[in-house]
Amino acid sequence: MPQSFQKSAGHIAIIGFGEVGPIFARALTDAGRTVRAFDIKLQDAATRSAIIERAEKSGAQVADDLASALRDAQLVFSAVTASQAEAVATAAAAHLTAGQLFIDLNSVSPAVKQRNSVTVQQSGADYVEAAVMAPVPPQGVRVPMLLGGRVAAQTADLLNGLGMRCEAVAQEVGLASAIKLCRSIMIKGMEALCVQSMLAAHQFDVDGRVLSSLAATFPGVGWDQGYEAYLIGRVVEHGQRRSEEMREAALMLDGLGMSSALATAVADMHEQLAARAAPLVDALDKKGGLPEWRTLLKPA
Repeated sequence: MPQSFQKSAGHIAIIGFGEVGPIFARALTDAGRTVRAFDIKLQDAATRSAIIERAEKSGAQVADDLASALRDAQLVFSAVTASQAEAVATAAAAHLTAGQLFIDLNSVSPAVKQRNSVTVQQSGADYVEAAVMAPVPPQGVRVPMLLGGRVAAQTADLLNGLGMRCEAVAQEVGLASAIKLCRSIMIKGMEALCVQSMLAAHQFDVDGRVLSSLAATFPGVGWDQGYEAYLIGRVVEHGQRRSEEMREAALMLDGLGMSSALATAVADMHEQLAARAAPLVDALDKKGGLPEWRTLLKPA
């Protein structure tokens, strides 16, 4: 077992301070650990204050550059957007050394995780992929995570000791992400199907009848209890991030020699609805809560 797993010395670094970073930081600081956060948005005057405010609320210290965030860190969590995951791993590797552990939380293809592992391990640090298997809010650090990598089992023990809920599934990197993305094809696909079905049904003013039919065909799912509002709301709030995840799923399918057309179409649906609904959501967020889903599906 690497020495870094046998002690709690060193702070915890979090790269990326959007939705997940502050939640993890709050839980870890509450557990008595020092957390240092870095986000590229700190370097932009227009977004710097928002990141600093999140850090203050979560108890994290702010690092003005990546090197400062990683220096002497025991654990390093990468929680950025899928499109930046590989660039961040490469940038971090330039500052990592033996005894540090890089935990890649990002929703990217198995191939990207595998490349990231090679890059990070060349620095002497250890690498573990983490597949987050459910929305982080409201579970927080108790959200189920699957871990992969040569020190995945030790990492699971370490993180579970910090209040997390992790399971090591493989010593190879890539399988945990494959599990997540295969699941995501189903989950995000259902959301996209719901959006398109309700969008069309609402134009004909038959959405009530369609929902009644779905409730009769699939009793117990919740189609008669607002399940469609939950699915559409997920796309509206997180569609851009979820579309990036589905494009990673498409890359995974391409790598298997399978058609990625369906995954790409799902990504497009998420991205389009999120973009179209963004102005309305921004306005209503200031008042609290999302608008009724039929309002969100009105033609642009």
